[in-house]
Amino acid sequence: MLALSLMFSACKAGGEYQKGQRNESAVDRGETNGRMFDFVSNKPDGDDWQIRVRGNSLWASYSDEEKSDDLGTKRLSSSETTKLWDLIDAIDIAGRKKGKADEDEGYVQLRLREPGEGDDGESHKIFLVYVSRTTEDEDVIALAEYLQELISKYTKEKPNF
Repeated sequence: MLALSLMFSACKAGGEYQKGQRNESAVDRGETNGRMFDFVSNKPDGDDWQIRVRGNSLWASYSDEEKSDDLGTKRLSSSETTKLWDLIDAIDIAGRKKGKADEDEGYVQLRLREPGEGDDGESHKIFLVYVSRTTEDEDVIALAEYLQELISKYTKEKPNF
């Protein structure tokens, strides 16, 4: 009975992440199978932007034929995080047709990883769609504009995708 009592007292209510008994110097990475979104813009001239959103962090990188620039990872505010995920959800990547990579006009690749068992037995589902850079889809345009705004704010770069 005492063992059960000790075991339950070590658990925290409310679903907080609780570290187990282990070497405290070890890196504790927590949950890594949450939602993740990739936005990759490919321009016909060879320029590309890669943006990854995981939780409230945004990572960005730019490359062209001559150089590549990792702009690093930035932590978004709560309101920025909410707005960004709302824009991502508005696109309904899982419900869209896959589309195709438009090499002539350029394209944007949208990739969403969701927790849950995928087709390959992995612990997540992956949805991938392609959208032409000439799209008139207001939801895709709104997301791209907000990503440009966030990248400009946090990196002082002016992305053009």
